[in-house]
Amino acid sequence: MEKIKVKLRQHFYHSWWLYLLVSLCFLLGAVFGFWGMHALEKSDASLMNALFEEITAQFGDDFNFALSARQAVMKNLLNLGKIFVLGLTIIGFPLVLVIIFTRGFVFGFTLEFFCQGKAWPGSILALLALLPPNFLSVPAYILSAVAAIRFSLYLISGRQQREISISEAFLKYFFVMLGYSLLLLGSALIEGYFSPSVIKLLYKTLQLT
Repeated sequence: MEKIKVKLRQHFYHSWWLYLLVSLCFLLGAVFGFWGMHALEKSDASLMNALFEEITAQFGDDFNFALSARQAVMKNLLNLGKIFVLGLTIIGFPLVLVIIFTRGFVFGFTLEFFCQGKAWPGSILALLALLPPNFLSVPAYILSAVAAIRFSLYLISGRQQREISISEAFLKYFFVMLGYSLLLLGSALIEGYFSPSVIKLLYKTLQLT
């Protein structure tokens, strides 16, 4: 146990700036998402509200939760796959940050849409439906982005600076990303089963308009 703590301390000591950089990219994307929602024209906002009403109307008794979960799984694993592949390339560093920024933008935009467009019921909706899956997905994306950037920097470094072989480093990278995929799988199940149930219940109870 003590060895694990030592390794974790060493890891964060050498990689703290990567965690800071990736987290800032996500937060910056979230801020731009907030601004993007505020910058919408009234016609665009009305169109989004109409789209939300149309989507929510589909949450009837015959709603396919399994299909919703599968779509969430595919979305999360596709994003993780992109991050994983970019980590295998030397030019992957900035593109990984773009993906994290985009995830932050989507999160900020969606959160502000609920809170602003739906008033206090929307805030409850965002809290109960939007945030739970992101408790798992956001850390998973940030951690996987750091892992991808670390591996990309490892490939850039000279042979003399490498403490372990490429094959060993790749195996560690692969299994770390596999672990993060489990977090994203859990997030997808929450997004596919729990979130639609909450949206359906609150929409009918609070009459969101």
